Amino acid sequence: MEQAVCRARAERRREQRFATEVSATLNWEGTSQPVQIRNISIYGALVSGAWLPVVGERVTLIADHLEVCGTVIWNGPDRCGLLLSHAVDPQAIISQEHNEVSDARSLTLREILPGHYA
Repeated sequence: MEQAVCRARAERRREQRFATEVSATLNWEGTSQPVQIRNISIYGALVSGAWLPVVGERVTLIADHLEVCGTVIWNGPDRCGLLLSHAVDPQAIISQEHNEVSDARSLTLREILPGHYA
């Protein structure tokens, strides 16, 4: 049985990863922390943040068009890897990033006084 679980995880890891910079929230045991999704695949995500849970912690990752449970499978000083509980669509997350960038690019500043913009 254990060998089958390891094989399933190895298969999941082979899925293509997509680099991204999407703001999200990571929730665990009554804690809620802002994070950045740095890359995402069908079954996993790399997130970075100031305060992250320990290995083995069950978490919920929330962003626009995404709410998924997962488990922390590794962590470092400012990042951790999540094994997601079910398949997600990485393209939907990436399109969210492009929408955020498009929104930011549509900002127009006008000079209201010499040297002052709004």
